[in-house]
Amino acid sequence: MDNLIGRKLDGLYEVRELIGTGGMANVYKAVVVGHNGPVPEGTVVAVKVLRAEFMHDPDLVNRFKNESKAISLLHHPNIVKVYDVSVTDRLQYIVMEYVNGMTLREYLNERGGKLTSRETVHFISQILQALDHAHRNGVVHRDIKPQNIMLLDNGQLRMMDFGIARISRAENQLLAGKAMGSVHYISPEQARGEVTGPQSDIYSVGVMMYEMLSGKLPFDADDAVKVALKQITDTPRPLAEIAPGTPKALVQITEKAMAKLPANRYASAREMLDALSQYIHDPDVVFAYKYITEEAPEKVVKQTMSQRKAPRAGASGARPAQKRKKRTVFLPALLGITVAFAVACGLLCLMILHNGSNFISDQKADIVLEDYVGMTRDEAQATDQVSSSQININWVEEYSSTYTEGYIYKQSPAAGRVVREGQTVTLTVSLGTQYVTVPDTTNYVQADAEQLLRDSGLSVLVVQNVEPSVAVGAVIRTDPAAGTTVAAGSTVVVYVSRQQVSTTTTVPSVVGMTVSDARTLLVQKKLTLGSQTQAYSDQPEGTIIAQGTAAGSTVKFNSRINVTVSAGPEPEPEVPEAPSSSESGSSSGGAGQSGSSSSSGSTGGQGGDSSSSDNPTIWPWDWF
Repeated sequence: MDNLIGRKLDGLYEVRELIGTGGMANVYKAVVVGHNGPVPEGTVVAVKVLRAEFMHDPDLVNRFKNESKAISLLHHPNIVKVYDVSVTDRLQYIVMEYVNGMTLREYLNERGGKLTSRETVHFISQILQALDHAHRNGVVHRDIKPQNIMLLDNGQLRMMDFGIARISRAENQLLAGKAMGSVHYISPEQARGEVTGPQSDIYSVGVMMYEMLSGKLPFDADDAVKVALKQITDTPRPLAEIAPGTPKALVQITEKAMAKLPANRYASAREMLDALSQYIHDPDVVFAYKYITEEAPEKVVKQTMSQRKAPRAGASGARPAQKRKKRTVFLPALLGITVAFAVACGLLCLMILHNGSNFISDQKADIVLEDYVGMTRDEAQATDQVSSSQININWVEEYSSTYTEGYIYKQSPAAGRVVREGQTVTLTVSLGTQYVTVPDTTNYVQADAEQLLRDSGLSVLVVQNVEPSVAVGAVIRTDPAAGTTVAAGSTVVVYVSRQQVSTTTTVPSVVGMTVSDARTLLVQKKLTLGSQTQAYSDQPEGTIIAQGTAAGSTVKFNSRINVTVSAGPEPEPEVPEAPSSSESGSSSGGAGQSGSSSSSGSTGGQGGDSSSSDNPTIWPWDWF
C-alpha cells in the first residue's frame, strides 16, 4: 500500500489514490480538506510528489524545483493550473488542477492517428496560445508531445508536465550534454545536446502537426538513437506527398515549423498562430517563406546612431532669461568654432577647384553584379565584368559538402547588387568535402570525449548504455567507430556507460480486487489498467474475476492490463403469468400479437443499447 494514500499533506490535501507515475514523481488524486487551502474545501486536485528515492539526487531535486518555479509563473486556460507548491527537506509536491479527460495521444489513437484539417487547426491553435503565454514568461517547455496534453470533453486542451522546462533567461544547457525530451518530437538542436529556446518548442509543435495531418510521424525507427539521428540529418517525406488532401497553407506552416535551422522556423508561437489565423480566414492563402542555408553568412544589424527627440513646442519659453544667459556665456566659444569651420571650407573649395578636372574624370559608373555562384573559376574569369576589370576578384577557397570541388558557392556582395566599377567581390571556391578521421575516445570521460570530437569538426550525439566493464560516465564506443573516415560535420554517436535501470516489471495479481484498488496497484508497478469487460459471476459486483495478462509475467513499463469485472449474479428469467381459461380462447390472437410485439421491442432495445455503446463520442465543439 502506498504510504501517502490516506495521509493529509500539511493538513490541507487528503490523498485518495495514485493516478500516475513518471520518471521522477508520482501523481495522486486528492481532495482539499482544510479551510485555509488555495481553493475551496472539497475541491478535487492532482498532487505531484517527488519520489522518495530521488530526494537526495541534486539534479532531480533541482529539476523538480525548476518545474515548480516554471509553472507557478503561468496562468492560462490551456495550461494546467497550479494551486500550491511545497518544497521542504522531507517532502516536495505541487498541487495542480485535476483534469478529468483523456490525453491527446489517446484521442489520436482512437481516431487512427490522423485528424481532419479543422481538428488539427483547433488543437494546434490552443497549444500555440499556451506556448505564447509560457514563452512570454520566459518558460520553454522542451517536452511537447501528445502524451503531455490533456483533452477535456468540451474540446479544450490543457498542457501539463513541465518536468524538464527551463527558465529561458537562466542557464539552459542540457544536463551532461544529454538530449532530454521525447525523441520523436525533439528538435535537432535538442538531439545534439545544444542550447534550446522557444524555437525548439515550435519544432515539436510542427512534428505534432505533421502527425495529425498525415497520421504518421516524420521520423521513426526501431531504435531511439536512429530516430534522434534522423531528427538531425534527415528530411521527412513531404507532407503533400503522404497526405495529398492537406491544404497547401497548412503544408507550408508545418514545413516552416519543422525547419532544421531554428532561424528558419517561426520566431515565436504568436507568429505561427498568426499564420494559422490567416489560413482560417483565407484557406487559399499561400505563404512566401524564404529560408537561409547552413552556409549563408550571418547578418548582424547594429544601431549606430540614436535619434534625439525634438523639444516640444513652447518648452523653450519656460525660463527664457536663464537660457539667454547660457547662450551669452558660450558665445565666444561658438564664434571660434564657426571661424575655424569657415576656414576649413575655404581650403576645401580651393582644393576642389584646383583638382576639378581630375575629380570629375575619377568618377566611376555603377554596375549590377552578375551571379557567379555555380561557375568554375575559369568561367568566372571569362565573364565581361571580370575580363574587362570592371570588378576586382578576391578569391577564397573553403571546404563545402554541398558543392563540387572547383565551383563557386559563395559571393559577397551578392548577385544583383549595384556597385561602383572597381569594386572588390569575394568569390569562395569549393575545395570539396572535407574528411576527418574519428578519434578514439574509448574510456574517455564524456565531457573530454565530446570536446575532442567537436575539435575534430564533428557533431556529437550522446547515448547512455549499460556496460558493466566500463566505468559509469566513460565512453564505451562510438558510431562510426574510431579510425573511420567521415565528412566533416557528420554526427558521431557516443555511447556512455550508465548504471543498470530496469525497464520491465512483474504483473501483480489483481483478481479479487476492486477496480480502484487494482488501478492503484498497477500504477505502483508502472502499469496501466486496460479495458474492463463485465461478466456475470457469483463474486460481488465490481470485483475483478480475471485478468488478461497472467500474474507473474514480465512486461514493459506502462503496459495495459485488461480485466474482467463481475456484474454480480445473473438475474433469473421472468416467467410470464398464464392467462385465465376464460380469456385464453378469445384473447389468444391478441396475446400472441402482443407477445410478438413485446419480444420485438425488447430485442430492438438491446440492439440499440449495444449499438449505442459502440458509437464514437461526439464532441460539441464550436471551433472557429
